[in-house]
Amino acid sequence: MPRICTNSPPRCDPAANRGSSELTETKTKGLSRRSVLKASAAVAGLAAGSGVITGFPTIWAQSNITLRQFGTGTSNLNAIADKCKADLGITLEMTAMDTDAAAQRAATQPDSYDIADVEYITCKKVFPTGVLQPMDVTKRKYYDKIVPLFITGKLTPDSIIAQGTAPHTVGFVESADSTTFAKQPTNWMTMVPTI
Repeated sequence: MPRICTNSPPRCDPAANRGSSELTETKTKGLSRRSVLKASAAVAGLAAGSGVITGFPTIWAQSNITLRQFGTGTSNLNAIADKCKADLGITLEMTAMDTDAAAQRAATQPDSYDIADVEYITCKKVFPTGVLQPMDVTKRKYYDKIVPLFITGKLTPDSIIAQGTAPHTVGFVESADSTTFAKQPTNWMTMVPTI
């Protein structure tokens, strides 16, 4: 089952942001794509909070943001990209590939993507390389809705943990900058189950 991970740190790709001199210019000043996205979000929050602007998605649309995502074909759905563009004004460029190719790209080409939609078996190979970053579970709105199988390895308290790469064995790392999988759930989740 594919999961979403993010590249650490995303880099600015001028070719992916044609027509956006702001993003191209920021690369030459040493800023990352993430810095630009955070700054855009901060400006948007200030503008929306002041009442000057009420349509948050229009701010993103004016920024001409493109995010590069790859994963297996089960997650690369045109409807997702269309909804992302309609709701947020962000262009989502998706590339579908098989599991092995996704693992290789995630580990060896971190400058080529912003979002890696990889599987738990791939996480075991890729996360220790340091190219992906964990997510703070306190910022995941529906974290408490995730099926326990992904958190504890058990569907019910009496369940027996199965063989193989059980999601909970690669689902958490010890800290925000760790590449070592934690033996128990922590505040730093490597992947969010999506499909």
